Amino acid sequence: MTNTPFFLRVVSFAASLAVLAGSALAADAQPGQDTVGEASMVIGAVKVMSGDGVARLLERGSAIKVGDKIETGEGGHVHIRFVDGGRLSVRPSSRLQVENYGRSADQPALMAIKFRLDEGVVRSITGSWGEAARDRFRLNTPVAAIGIKGTDFVVKTDVNNTLASVHTGAIMLTPLASGCQTSLGPCQNGSEKLLTEDMKGLMLALGRLQVIPQLVPAVDLLAQRARPASAETIAKADPALKTEGNRSDVNNERAVVNESRAVDVVAISKSTSTVQQVAVVVPVQPVLPAEVKQLVWARLAAIAPDGDTISRSFADALQNGRQGTVGNIAYSLFRDVPATGPAILTSSDTSANFRLAGAAAQLVRTDRGVDFIEPVQVGGGSFSVDFAKSTFATQLSVSNARIGAESIVSNGVIKPNGILQSQGGNAFTSGALSLDGKEAGYFFSRPITAGQLSGITQWGR
Repeated sequence: MTNTPFFLRVVSFAASLAVLAGSALAADAQPGQDTVGEASMVIGAVKVMSGDGVARLLERGSAIKVGDKIETGEGGHVHIRFVDGGRLSVRPSSRLQVENYGRSADQPALMAIKFRLDEGVVRSITGSWGEAARDRFRLNTPVAAIGIKGTDFVVKTDVNNTLASVHTGAIMLTPLASGCQTSLGPCQNGSEKLLTEDMKGLMLALGRLQVIPQLVPAVDLLAQRARPASAETIAKADPALKTEGNRSDVNNERAVVNESRAVDVVAISKSTSTVQQVAVVVPVQPVLPAEVKQLVWARLAAIAPDGDTISRSFADALQNGRQGTVGNIAYSLFRDVPATGPAILTSSDTSANFRLAGAAAQLVRTDRGVDFIEPVQVGGGSFSVDFAKSTFATQLSVSNARIGAESIVSNGVIKPNGILQSQGGNAFTSGALSLDGKEAGYFFSRPITAGQLSGITQWGR
């Protein structure tokens, strides 16, 4: 992303933007007064409630002001272009408010960009003001505070959960505690989590009852069962949308159009020459469960504890010439090895994301000198490997009636023989990769107030 110099004069920038957009936009925004952007593309029903309580339908070219509350219907979709070049794509069934969007040419420290997404999905691309003062940009949801580090990112939220992914740059997501609601920029109070464009295949997730955001396998937050027509299709279907030397203004919005897993369909009304969105349902292919065949967990006990369906006896684990890798007092991880030559990790991938294939977890608590073991459910998680840097990162969501919801978070290094050694996070982990880098397994241990959380995992691709 190209950074616009901070010293660029706001007046000249606004004037040049007015030439492109066909309307003059204000440079210094005051809440409820000045125009800070315009709707550059509108599809379907989109309403806006101004700061003074006046409601209107949003149309292409309509001004956007500080205080405006934008609401898209089930088929509604609007692109907003701001005076500094920033972009927002507000997706169907979303509610967003522009709480602040201003900069003082004389006092740059007063720059403030702040949005509130109450429901739905938005994609945001930072403009020159946000790039120049990243510590003054904020997007709040009902549960999360999101700051940026020069970013193109997507947020999906409802009243209880927020998901966020990054296309370029980085974001910092923090639970929306009292200290984060009114501040600007990234909120850093010890419970924040960073997501960068280098963390391929991961996104951030935060639920209302969680105290720390979690890294989870990424999904396309922009994907829907039906998609509106692409910018190119609309421009071809309606020549009236072409302006300025046969250049489609809609086509300029490509940066915020990322529709996937669907097809383009456009209907033209002969009576009105308007473009209508036609919904097309695209079947989603089922995702097959991950398989693990080269790694086997062997348990020390003759009988598996409650909830353990993945471990085997030592006799079974030793079959086919498997060799032990890591272990603790309860489990050992065995791995297939080559018939000849050293056991060296060999993978042609630079990075990879794994899916959870199986897990078993327990809570060990002591009451009056007696140890009790309770099963713990593993709700899901993520495991990613950077083969180029020989590092890994993982997280698990675990719970039971006694402890509620807890998380297992760990990162560390990978030795040349594929052994995983944790170095950070809230839990100790140790494990191994299959020698082709396609499978993984680790055991974990984390002390909590109620006792000791421990367990084993299997991961595949």
